[in-house]
Amino acid sequence: MTHLLSSIDNKTALGIGLPVALLGCYGAYQWYRSRDLPPGPIGLPVVGRFPWLDPNQLHLCVEQMSKSYSDVISFRMGSKLMVAVCNYDLIRQMLNDDNFTGRPNAPFLKRITEGCGIVLSEGEMWTQQRRLALKSLRDFGFARTRSAEMVDVQLDIIFELLEISIEEKQSLRVLDAFTEATNGVIAQLTLNRRFKRDEKEFEFFNTTLKTFFNTPVVLNLPLFFPWMNTIVQLMPATNYFTKLMLKLHVFIREQIRIRESILVDDSMEPECLCDVYIQEKRKAEKMGDFETFRELQIVRVVLEFFLAGTDTTARSLEWLLILMSVHPAIQKKVHSELDKEVGSDRRTQTSDKPSLNFTTAVIEEAYRFLSLAAVGAFHRAKSEAVFHGYRIPKDTIIIPCVYASNHDPRIWAKPDEFYPEHFLDQNGVFTGTGKNVPFLIGRRACAGEGLARMEVFLMFTAIMQRYRVSLAPEFVGKEAAILKGSLGLLRKPGEHKLVFERRANDQFNVTV
Repeated sequence: MTHLLSSIDNKTALGIGLPVALLGCYGAYQWYRSRDLPPGPIGLPVVGRFPWLDPNQLHLCVEQMSKSYSDVISFRMGSKLMVAVCNYDLIRQMLNDDNFTGRPNAPFLKRITEGCGIVLSEGEMWTQQRRLALKSLRDFGFARTRSAEMVDVQLDIIFELLEISIEEKQSLRVLDAFTEATNGVIAQLTLNRRFKRDEKEFEFFNTTLKTFFNTPVVLNLPLFFPWMNTIVQLMPATNYFTKLMLKLHVFIREQIRIRESILVDDSMEPECLCDVYIQEKRKAEKMGDFETFRELQIVRVVLEFFLAGTDTTARSLEWLLILMSVHPAIQKKVHSELDKEVGSDRRTQTSDKPSLNFTTAVIEEAYRFLSLAAVGAFHRAKSEAVFHGYRIPKDTIIIPCVYASNHDPRIWAKPDEFYPEHFLDQNGVFTGTGKNVPFLIGRRACAGEGLARMEVFLMFTAIMQRYRVSLAPEFVGKEAAILKGSLGLLRKPGEHKLVFERRANDQFNVTV
């Protein structure tokens, strides 16, 4: 009996002691591995902090961790070390450092892009491609007459849709209309094509693009769990979204070949971004360089302007109209300023902006309050470095938490309220963007910021000149859920519909 009890006691001790010992070893390993890193919570083996993170509200999770630890925090998602920066000055400093301009190794995207384009490229290739794209777009008139004329054309289409909704007394979601309008502008700047709204190939392109924006999170899991790469490759969703991207490539490639057939003489003046790249491709090939401007590179650069510019501008406009619906007193002040400074016999122009102080502040406050790119675009440390006394190992994924910076009570008087006065002085004059970060900052700042700001300003003010907007009756009382929304590539509002009403009689018309 004594021998039996002793055996049971030994097994019990082993059963308790072994897990405790393993847990202790794991804790010691985590402590050693995390030495000199920014402070942050310890996660579980294999999964890291995933069980505590809500992918739909990642910006809020990161913000909360920063409040508990520091403006620079570290944690693990799967096997990947993440460092989040949540302070404006630190974000600016880090994103201006070339060492932190790398991009994470996302296997799904790497496979379908072959490292081409601007967004995922690095080093000299990235520098060269970005410089050429920026120069070309400046030459084609960001925020100048030609771009404004393109916006006017798209506004006519938007107004048609809004008028139909009014005549039929229907509420609607405006995102699709803004997406098509933005794509129309980008198509002219990049391809010199003005597609008709009912043109089948452009309709297909818009639909495919919209679907790709909803790429499931599971396809990017190998970024955090490299061992899952083979499994994810075999998933039906991977095959489906790979085919979608290839269809987008085919569409852009066909447009490039149309431009090549038009641009028969290299002395011809380029008419769009695509023309510039075609000419550079021909020059490079004469020098024996068939890689820098290969066809897929041009395809990816053009497509990235659609991918990056479409959703950003369309979502900004969608959110602005939601905010006007939720804050009717602010909407009324916008109407009053537009009536006084612009009138109703013409549409607003970029030259009106200096006199539209309150309206400009409303737009800027929307960028701050919403923080569309709430966790920015992930960066990667290209080599081990020390940042503000913290060790940042090579290949660490950097999260510039724009949302935390844009809601920092040390900067903003009312960080969690929609308060346009953040950008107005005591005399009601617009004070500038300040420490607002709507389009990221640093070396990888948004290349199309000038175009996006111009589109949002012209479209929003034109709509406000002509219409009042409110939430559909069935969504009144659900404002909190709508504003909370969720986080995908960008922050999306909760389910909603809007109702538009003409501000004057049926004959009201604002001309170009």
